[in-house]
Amino acid sequence: MENNKKHILALASWYPSRVFLDNGDFIQRYLRAISIKNNVTLIHAIKDSALKKNYEISDKNNHNVREIIIYFKPSIFRPFNLIKQIIAYLKGVKLVENFDLIHLNVTYPAGIVAVYLKKKYRKPIVLTEHWTIFSPERFIELAFYKKILIKRILEQVGFLTTVSKDLSDKMGLVCKIKQTSIIPNVVDVDLFSSKDQQISKEKIFLHLSHLGNEHKNIIGMLNVAKRLVDEGYHFKFQIGGNGDLSLIDHFISQNNLSNYIQSFGRLKHEEVNEKMKQADCFVLFSNYENQPCVQIEAFASGIPVIATDVGGIAEFFPENFGFIISKKDEEQLYLAMKKVINNTQFSSSKEMNSYAKMNFSTEVISKKIDNVYNNVLR
Repeated sequence: MENNKKHILALASWYPSRVFLDNGDFIQRYLRAISIKNNVTLIHAIKDSALKKNYEISDKNNHNVREIIIYFKPSIFRPFNLIKQIIAYLKGVKLVENFDLIHLNVTYPAGIVAVYLKKKYRKPIVLTEHWTIFSPERFIELAFYKKILIKRILEQVGFLTTVSKDLSDKMGLVCKIKQTSIIPNVVDVDLFSSKDQQISKEKIFLHLSHLGNEHKNIIGMLNVAKRLVDEGYHFKFQIGGNGDLSLIDHFISQNNLSNYIQSFGRLKHEEVNEKMKQADCFVLFSNYENQPCVQIEAFASGIPVIATDVGGIAEFFPENFGFIISKKDEEQLYLAMKKVINNTQFSSSKEMNSYAKMNFSTEVISKKIDNVYNNVLR
């Protein structure tokens, strides 16, 4: 091991690529934090419908992480795609000489390869999970073969880290893993600073996500914004991200709300802080979550959050940092937004930023993960 650093083979079921620019970007930031103390090689396989040949390999160093991404041409017969994806992962593994530990990120499908490598090379598996699929009401909807494969993969995991206790508890209903730890998502604090403390004449609310309505309840936020407008309140609500804007734009047009609600497209990660610092409050009206990055990024930016009490949101939500409300409860969202408009006082921007630095910085997360590695390898 070079300079006594461990060589971590990271297998990721989700990861940013030319196919999906932001898919699993939180995993990418996680691995960059890990690379502070260790050598990290990432392998990810993703189908690319535009590919002319069967496989194409991208192998490059990106922010101290070696990223091996294998693109494969999807099969006309869809059941073959899982087989092609496993072959793609193994093509990436062939480019790696030696490693000390397998760090699996998101159980399925990369976990199939992780279990194979564990048995072949006798290397332990550490799993970091982010997936909301482990909620009982969602897990039961999975195809039978996926549920079986996920359970078999979890049985081979030596150490589990999850981004919230809520997720850990839900995963325990599927498979008990003896060694577990709660390690939250990471914030690149070098990119985030708190906004200047001041009272705005016109409050600006912000929502940033992939804009999936079933997940983020976009229509619920729009309904509440319209109600506030109808009652004569003056504010701006900026809603956008790397998803489909048509639902939002249609609602704005249909209800003549262009003076109040504004949509925007995908932001680069380094642009998120500036967008947040222009806002007075972040709104997250999700139906399900684990530990959303935008919540801790909002705190790092020094703005309060209105969020639903789902997943692990409340686990990382200090008192007076905003409002926790019930999911799908538009009345509670309405009342919370009205309090923000009426200048309810929250903790200072500096307090919120300090909390983010103390709990989610790359240095903090890197140390926690390295402690897990040392525990597994000793």
